[in-house]
Amino acid sequence: MTEPTERNRFTDAATVSGYRLGSLAARMMPGPLATAAASSIGFSASVASPARREMFQRHLRRVNPKMGRAAMRIATQTAFDSYAKYYVESFRLPTMSTQTVERGFTTEGYREHILPALEQGNGVILALPHLGGWEWAGRWMTDQGHRLTVVVEP
Repeated sequence: MTEPTERNRFTDAATVSGYRLGSLAARMMPGPLATAAASSIGFSASVASPARREMFQRHLRRVNPKMGRAAMRIATQTAFDSYAKYYVESFRLPTMSTQTVERGFTTEGYREHILPALEQGNGVILALPHLGGWEWAGRWMTDQGHRLTVVVEP
């Protein structure tokens, strides 16, 4: 592993500060305003991130080489909007009510698999696919009174 450079330290500090500011702003806004802001953020991120936009479009071209320009533009903006919505919702998650979190997803298998495994006293390992915000599942599990440890890659 290499030593962090002064530039990396600045970039890391700026990133952390940006997340903190985004989190504070998202939690201070009423829900409908936060949702509307996510759309504006998605558009701004798309315009401000040409390299990421091009990377996404390269991936789309691999999946569907016949995709036209208009469809490509719409799919790309939809992806940026989706990520912005994900971040805004994740930032708001700590202050959401238990009922709001519960309405946000389903819990198939919880009573049939997770609770019996926990009753055995050894804990449970959940491998969650990246099909949405896993943070919601973590929040829901802690709302049920479970202790949680999360392993993520940097």
